[in-house]
Amino acid sequence: MSSGVTPVASPEGPELLVVVQCHSVTQAVCPGFLCEHAFQLREGGFAIYPKEKPRRYLAISCGGCPGRSVLRKLKNLLRNLAKREKLEASAVVVHLSTCITRESHHGPRCPHIGYIQRQVAEAGLPCREDSRVSTLSEAKRREGRYQGT
Repeated sequence: MSSGVTPVASPEGPELLVVVQCHSVTQAVCPGFLCEHAFQLREGGFAIYPKEKPRRYLAISCGGCPGRSVLRKLKNLLRNLAKREKLEASAVVVHLSTCITRESHHGPRCPHIGYIQRQVAEAGLPCREDSRVSTLSEAKRREGRYQGT
């Protein structure tokens, strides 16, 4: 299925970073502040983006297990970006938040991560892992108390 927007590599990098957060985590405990804060500081999964270039940040929920609403939300976003701001898909990159990509005190790595990644690919967007990376959780991973990287 095509969104009507052709992905083209942007030499400037993305203008909009869309962070997909775990619905269960955002509904229960997380307001998303630490992910947005890491974006502003260009830390964790956002360290690859230079601070000098302004970028926009948009957080969305996966919609709940197994993440079926991700594709619908991304297609709706791409339609609106094309119509209202004349932005193409090449201006957008999707980050799966760390509550989806890594085990932490919120819970285990999302068992539906592959499905969500396929939905992002079907929308024609690049997908990267991680947002904020907690130093405490990283220490627990090194100790073997949490699984994954």
